[in-house]
Amino acid sequence: MLSSAFAIDLDIASPDSIASAAKTVASSIIDRYNNGSEVIGLFGQPYYFWESGLAWDSLITYWYKTGDDTYNDIVGEALRFQLSDGNNFMPANQTKTLGNDDQAFWALAAMTAAEYSFPIPPIGGQNTTWADVAANVFDDQVARWDNDTCGGGLRWQIFTFNAGYDYKNSLTNGNFFRLAARLGLYTGNSTYSQWAREVYQWSFDVGLIQSAYENENDNILNATANPNTGAVWDGTGTAGNCSELDHIEWTANIGTYASGEAYAYNESATAMYSGSIAIVSRVNISFASLPRSTQNGTLTETACAANNNCNVDQLAYRAILARGLADIRALVPTTGRTFSCAGTGIDPLRNTSASSLCPAAWTTNDRIDFIVQTSAKGAAAQCAGGENGTICGSTWGNSTWDGTEGLGQDLSALNIFLANLPQGRLASGSANGTAGPVANGTTANSTGTTSGAASTTSSGLPTSTSSGASGSPAFSFALLAGLGFVVALCL
Repeated sequence: MLSSAFAIDLDIASPDSIASAAKTVASSIIDRYNNGSEVIGLFGQPYYFWESGLAWDSLITYWYKTGDDTYNDIVGEALRFQLSDGNNFMPANQTKTLGNDDQAFWALAAMTAAEYSFPIPPIGGQNTTWADVAANVFDDQVARWDNDTCGGGLRWQIFTFNAGYDYKNSLTNGNFFRLAARLGLYTGNSTYSQWAREVYQWSFDVGLIQSAYENENDNILNATANPNTGAVWDGTGTAGNCSELDHIEWTANIGTYASGEAYAYNESATAMYSGSIAIVSRVNISFASLPRSTQNGTLTETACAANNNCNVDQLAYRAILARGLADIRALVPTTGRTFSCAGTGIDPLRNTSASSLCPAAWTTNDRIDFIVQTSAKGAAAQCAGGENGTICGSTWGNSTWDGTEGLGQDLSALNIFLANLPQGRLASGSANGTAGPVANGTTANSTGTTSGAASTTSSGLPTSTSSGASGSPAFSFALLAGLGFVVALCL
């Protein structure tokens, strides 16, 4: 029955209504897990390891933003079971498919547990924190940083025998950047912050992320300086020393860099991370306005949705972008950062003449609010399938259920709902408890307060985080790696 006779009733102006909508989808996610899992922590076929990690991350966020702890025991059990012997999410039964990006998604879930003071510790009876677990994965990936090809970067795959080992992609390096930036903010340990800068700079240098900046002293550059401003390309191959780029755009790639940029900017207020407007600009143009005739301004996976050929992984990507947009709004100040319609006469979201949809000055948050609210309303209308009339489809621009369902559809809907709720205060695990503006944290983390000397890579960066006061290598950013402010676009 392709009908919206039921659907999720959502009042976007009511936090209680949004939380209720999120609860409906969270319940569906747990039902899928209970009915399809054969291994604790994994959703089973056809879902890969990474998507299970994203699911638990999403459910921790659901608990934190709604206060509903119904599923916390299940989430805690899942994360604990998949920790593996090294407390680093490297289970032996995932070797044939485990990539750096997959491992990082679980580490990011652990990071969320640390930031939100998730009440279930990783291992009972041991003095290990969720932040320690995230740091273990970070140290794993630092050791895999590959300076032998392309001047750096992480390979997609961990093991040489897996297809994709010769590919350095944005999701892998973006996740590593996001993990480093979040650990840097949480712990106050400069090692993490330095690595965030290294990964971000490399991503820019190799061409994965596109900036309108020419140097870090620029405040505003017209978008014509780089028509691809804010884009994040999918990846590049090591065979040609990363000289060829795959220019396909996915919501997940821009979402993970957006999130990392928000945390990094919050920690350092460094100009290189202040590209929120360019990110939102690109989201608006690439994912919220096309195809305008069918999507009505809601987020869509333009690389595959138009032809209805998104695969299982791709159906979950918008969950990552929703989280990234929420992080920008929560963590990046927007004072003085406005969109301008002057001289354009066009609103890309509607492809119409400038109007109330595109006032003379909208802040980054104004535009994010418009995107996530429009998308949440579309998602709620699309959650109209099944016998109970609340199974979520994927086509948010269509008020009639598209007949699809799955974990990816649920995760995307859940995260777009949660993006409309306040993030609240993050915990801090730094020695003085004042990482950025989220001071007075309530959790402790041994990482970042221990002493010792870390060995370094050829780039001068510490190879591990055993040193709480890492060396401060000289960074020279002649080309700013920020995704840039763009005010010439009407957003």
